Order: sequence, then structure tokens, then C-alpha cells
Amino acid sequence: MPIQVSNQPDAFRDFERSGWNAVSEGYEAVFGPLTAQSVDVTLDAAGVIGACDVLDVCTGHGVLALAATERGAKVCAVDFSEVMVAAARRNAPSVDCRQGDAQDLPYPDNAFDAVVCGYGILHVPEPDRALAEMRRVLRPGGRVAISVWERPSPANGFGLLLGAVKAHGRLDVPLPHGPDFFQFGDPKDMKAALAQAEFSDVAAVTVAQMLLLETAAGLVNLPLQGGVRMRALLLAQDSTALSAINVAVAEGMDQLFRKEDRFQVPMPAILGSGVKPRQE
Repeated sequence: MPIQVSNQPDAFRDFERSGWNAVSEGYEAVFGPLTAQSVDVTLDAAGVIGACDVLDVCTGHGVLALAATERGAKVCAVDFSEVMVAAARRNAPSVDCRQGDAQDLPYPDNAFDAVVCGYGILHVPEPDRALAEMRRVLRPGGRVAISVWERPSPANGFGLLLGAVKAHGRLDVPLPHGPDFFQFGDPKDMKAALAQAEFSDVAAVTVAQMLLLETAAGLVNLPLQGGVRMRALLLAQDSTALSAINVAVAEGMDQLFRKEDRFQVPMPAILGSGVKPRQE
């Protein structure tokens, strides 16, 4: 299956970049504890060990970059949001972090032993170009590891939230066209994308992650505080629809995810990995 791309790449890139500049602190606060749960398995999949050269693409607030330095790696990081770059520099001051485009990485060919990308491939207009760039900057025999969110289902938080939007609001709101947010959201499709990008020894696994919330409203507040596309989707609903969405989510949280006085919401990741062949 071909990798989906935006038919409005410039508008979509500008929308995503301005969005991340606006929600950087919120993303770090509300998504940070969740995405941190897949850090070690991502670095393991990329073969990150001491003294290797690592590139963290779409570094965000720098969680993967920092963890790689703690393993003894020499780390560079890149993000298209200048506010995210500032956050990464604050959190991981020893990392060479710069602003740049995942689809046109500012590094030479064959520069890194490992490339990681935590939840970033979802936010670029042309993911095929980003994958090609990750492959280009890898040394032959180097490994890539990429995480994304699992496709929505009745058993995860995105399934509950988007199901409520579909039932009570609109999914066809006027946003710049972007690739399917969940196109890599199961192991089969992740492996197919990595193989299409000419990686070898491709693999993909589901990584269990749990979002812990004090209130049922926390699931709606999560993207409102720290998302871009999903935040825009929710903000585009009229007040009646948004109220109905909140009610439906609260009911679903009580039925599916309540654990005594709090909520435990499964938010699994799909982690894909592959190798740049030693001989072209």
C-alpha cells in the first residue's frame, strides 16, 4: 500500500509547525509521561548503545535524545518547531539540537549509527520523504526505530475519543489536508512502509502504554492541551456537539477505563524498526 502524503504540503507543514509552537508546554506536560513509556524500547530497537552516533528526528521536547545520551551515545536532534527545539535544548543541553525539516535533514549521507523518531512521522506532509532521509543519513548496517500511535479501537483511548466525535460531531472540518494520522498504526502497515522505504530486516511490535487520569474529562483535555490536528478537530466542533462529545467520552471512560477513583486508559504505540543494508 503506498504511503499517504498531503496534497497541501506547504499549508499542512505550516499548520503543524505553528500548532507545535503553540502547544509545546502542554504537550510536554500531558503527553510527556505517556510517550516516555516507549523510550527504552525505541532505543533498544535502534541498537543505541554507548559511543554510537544517534540522530533523533522530530525530537519534540527531547525525551529520546536525553535518554540516548544517558546510554553514552553522541546525539544530534532536529525539529521543525523552534519552540520545541528550545525545549529540547533545555532538557538535553549536551545534545546538538537544531531546527530543521525531517524531509530535508541537515546532515550528510551515512552520518549516524542509529536514527530514532518518536511519534513524529505522523506530523510531516510527506512521510515517504522523511523515511528516505532517515535512510540516507544512516550508515550501512545502521538501524532506524519509529514510534506511532496504534490505530483507534474500542480498547484504546483514541478509539473512544474519535468514536465520540464521529457519533456526535464532525470529522470533515476544514483543516489543511494531511496524511492519515493512523496510516502506520498497526504492525503490518508499519512493516510495509519501512520495506517500501528500502529498509531490510523490518519488524514492528505493539508497545503497551497506559495513560493515568484523575478525571474522565482528562481524555478530551489531552489533545486540547497538547495536540495539533486533534486539538483543531475538537475546537472546530460547535458548542452543542462538543458538549455531547464530552458526555459520551465521560460515559465511555466510566464503562471501560475506571479503576476505583481514577482512570487507566490504554494508549498503545506501534514501534517499527529496520536496517539500512550494507550493500546497495
